[in-house]
Formats: sequence, C-alpha cells, structure tokens
Amino acid sequence: VFLSWSPAPASRGAWYSLLSTCQNAGAALVPLLVSFFVSRYSWRAALYAPAAVCTVAAATLGALLYGSPAAYARRHGNDDEGGADRKQPQLPRGLARMLANQVLLNRALWLMALNYFCISLLRTSLSDWSTVFLREAKGLSMHTAARCLFTLETGGFAGSLVAGAVSDKLFNGRRGPVVVLCSALIAPALLCMLRAESPLLLQACYAWMGFCAFPVHVLLGLFSREVVAPNMSSSAGGFVKCIAQVGGAFAGYPLGRLQQVAGWHGVFLLLAGVAVLSALAAAPLWSTTAQAAPLRCKQGTVADFEELTKSMQKSTRKTKSL
Repeated sequence: VFLSWSPAPASRGAWYSLLSTCQNAGAALVPLLVSFFVSRYSWRAALYAPAAVCTVAAATLGALLYGSPAAYARRHGNDDEGGADRKQPQLPRGLARMLANQVLLNRALWLMALNYFCISLLRTSLSDWSTVFLREAKGLSMHTAARCLFTLETGGFAGSLVAGAVSDKLFNGRRGPVVVLCSALIAPALLCMLRAESPLLLQACYAWMGFCAFPVHVLLGLFSREVVAPNMSSSAGGFVKCIAQVGGAFAGYPLGRLQQVAGWHGVFLLLAGVAVLSALAAAPLWSTTAQAAPLRCKQGTVADFEELTKSMQKSTRKTKSL
C-alpha cells in the first residue's frame, strides 16, 4: 500500500521512517496506559482498552484506506480507463516460479536477510538483557537501568527519522549506504559499554545504539520491497522479516548460555562482532537502487498490476526462446 502511494524512491524514505516511528510511540505509551487502567479500574480494563482502540483503528482503516490512487479513483468515479468495467487483477501463472526467481534466488534479499538477522539479534539482546547487565555488571538501580532503555527508544525514534531523510536527500533514494554506516557504528558503542561506569555515559551509549540500530530495522523493511517487482514486494518483505525473527530467537537461550560461560565481556565482544558482520553483509548493497518498473499510471502500482504481469511473462518467454 505504501509503495503504491509513494512511487518515487527518492522521497519515500522519509515518509516510511515517519510511519515506522509510530511503533516506538506506541511502545512508549503501553506502560503508561496499562498502569493507569489497572490502578483506576482493574486488570481487565487494561486488556479491554487496547482491544477497543484496535477495533476503532481497524474500522477507520477499512473505511478510509485505499490500496492505491487507482483504487481511490475507481471508488469515486474518477477512473478514466473504464471504472467499474475494469477487470480485477488475477494472480499470474507461474507464481511459484516468480516467487523463486524474485525472492528466494535474489542475492540482494539474502544479504538483507543476513544483515536483518544480526540487527534483530542485537536489538533483542539489548531489550531483554540490558536490565540484568546493568544491575549485575554496572551496579545500577532499576530506575537508572530503565532510563537507559528509555534513551535507547528515544535514540531509535530520532535515528529513524534522520536515516529516512538522509537516504532520500543525500543518497538519492539509496538505502544501502545508510544501512552499512548505521550497522558499523553499533560496534563502537557496544565496546564502549564494557568500559563505561558513569550512568550518564551508559545512557549516551544506549542512545547511540538506538540511533544506529533502529534505522536499519526501519529501512530494511522498505529496502527489501524496493528491489523486487511490485507484485512481489510483500513476499520479499515477509521473507526478510522471517529471517530477522530467527535472529531475535538467538538472543534468548544461546546468548544466556554464552554469558554463563564467557561472562558479559564475552557477550559484548560477540555482539560487537555481529554488528561488524551485519555491516559487511550490507556492503555489497551500497549502490543498489529501487527496481525500475514500466509504470504508466501517474501514481501507484496496483493499477498497473495486469500490465506488469504481462510484460514479465513476455520477457520470460523471450528469455526461454533465446
């Protein structure tokens, strides 16, 4: 939906980053709202309130959200190409082959998946283990440790906004440079945490890690959808996200076991190495741009689904004949 409404690669990064920061804002509101409803009403209210909000949001999206400008034009009778008489797009023949060629055999997506695996491992590690680390290794109170996690989210919020704009304005819509630089800059902050003792310096380290780690998470969601054909974008995004979930799982028992064997020093050295590996994985994507498509519609891609499918099938047949 987002790609349909934002067809220009050099301007969509900032908007995508802005939308992605909503998850940071929502996560920050959870403890405030839950504690309010539990103390004011009951624990049941803490469950009913989010459910009610989600219901209202879903109804609003169902009534107001359109998949593309073409869908909006058809709904309001402004479609110049037939309106209601236009046939709905059908799934193309050879969908499994297109999925394999565009997604499973796509080198760029595998590099993004490896980078996402590492970044997800790092983010989950910081979220799950920071309180334990700060209390055991640094002797901080629970309140001070909570401030460190707050700065992590705050840094991520700011970093996401800056990264999207930088990829648009400075790199002309290329996400690779920002992903590489942000991934590489996580390692120094992790190593600095081993030496830091001041609570203020630790908070600065967490803010820096959030500023660097969250933008990679945001941009890879967009980047993975830009390097495939429009009708394969959701599959590409789901594939990369699936690998990222595996990375997050490794931040559980495997990392806890490593801490028992090598201590926190060994854990943070490993995480710094993972950050370097993520940057190396993304380095070949430095010059990768959004995949061009023969769009005829002024805005969006959904209206051109049938035309894109036919052109891809023709090119496939020509390749076979050669």
